[in-house]
Amino acid sequence: MIKLLFLFLLASKALSSVDKQCNSISIEKENLCVELAISQREKSKGLMYRKDLSNTDGMLFIWKNEGRRCMWMKNTYIPLDLGFFREDLTLIEVRDLSPRSLESVCSSEPAKYALELPNGWFSSHNIENNSKLVIN
Repeated sequence: MIKLLFLFLLASKALSSVDKQCNSISIEKENLCVELAISQREKSKGLMYRKDLSNTDGMLFIWKNEGRRCMWMKNTYIPLDLGFFREDLTLIEVRDLSPRSLESVCSSEPAKYALELPNGWFSSHNIENNSKLVIN
């Protein structure tokens, strides 16, 4: 019985640690720990089903080429900021995302990256258009 309980706890720990991998980025010297969404599957899931997000966590979506990018909040329960970035890693704009909204929020110009962070993060850190994203 103790072996079974030990195996269950070990498996639970392994599964929970797979959910999130920290990738260090920064904007205007503000450090963040983000998950990367590179594959179509990762982009489709995004931050769905999360109940919370710390002030230094987020998700960086990466495409191979610049293009008009649109995001929505289906099954996403926390309010988010969405920053769109050009290929040169400069910020185009920040948009608010409302929990569980099916409305598409699109970039106003071609973007290669999109960064989802807790709602209000960009303004509370005085991050403005043309700020530079650094992927460490």
